[in-house]
Amino acid sequence: MSGFFLKAGAFATLCGVKKDTLFHYDEIGILKPEKVDHENGYRYYSVKQLYTFDLIAALKKLGMPLREIKSYLDGRSPQKFLELLRAQQLVLEEERLRLEAMEQLLGETILATELARRVIPGTIRLETLHQPERYLAVKAADYAHYDEQKYLLHSRELLQRAREHGSLAFPPGDIVTRESLTQERYVEDYHFCRLGPGAEAEDLMDKPAGTYAVLYHQGSYESLESAYARLVRWVKDQGFRIIGNLYEEDLLHYMSSPDPSRYLMRISVQVETGPQTTSQT
Repeated sequence: MSGFFLKAGAFATLCGVKKDTLFHYDEIGILKPEKVDHENGYRYYSVKQLYTFDLIAALKKLGMPLREIKSYLDGRSPQKFLELLRAQQLVLEEERLRLEAMEQLLGETILATELARRVIPGTIRLETLHQPERYLAVKAADYAHYDEQKYLLHSRELLQRAREHGSLAFPPGDIVTRESLTQERYVEDYHFCRLGPGAEAEDLMDKPAGTYAVLYHQGSYESLESAYARLVRWVKDQGFRIIGNLYEEDLLHYMSSPDPSRYLMRISVQVETGPQTTSQT
């Protein structure tokens, strides 16, 4: 046997992998040994096959499946190599956007949880939203009063749709429209989820920038109707005017507390305060 050939163990060591990896590549036909000793079953690889292994390793690192790598190796050319690189560049760009969305949503969840540890439940105060917030509000509520079964079904559908758009969605929030508030109807009209940066959908909506009256409410979801009514009364008592929808977002929920009575929600409604404002109560 020529000195330019290496046994599988030595070749694997040079490649930085285990022999089992080479055996698997042999089985699927992506990198077969140059020679096989049929008497003892030893596999031998030529030094030039190191270049093939390096190409396989590089394409794997780019996230390409072995079957696609094999297809490329069976008929590689400069043009196909360029097409392959461009296609993989698009895959990596999509993955980058997905990771950015996950990072942003995780960061927002961390901030929300930290906020929940600082606020005093029952507090109502004015807060300013300087930039619009984008939501995916796609599911209309179809019940007159809180219905846990329907809520859970709606939540599952909404979360699934949000995740299809690349959003790492946690429990959805609720929207009560301004029209419902004026009619003293304190049941959610819509459920919504946040979307990450770059996400696209037909039914996006913004939470407008502006001044919001905000209630930090602790309790189960069944207690939300009374909490909405309390916030609306506070706004009226201050002499303010409601000019937008009411939004409910969970700060502490089933992921952080086993006791529904310990959930903490941030309830906000856009208001017009006039010349005099009260900052907290």
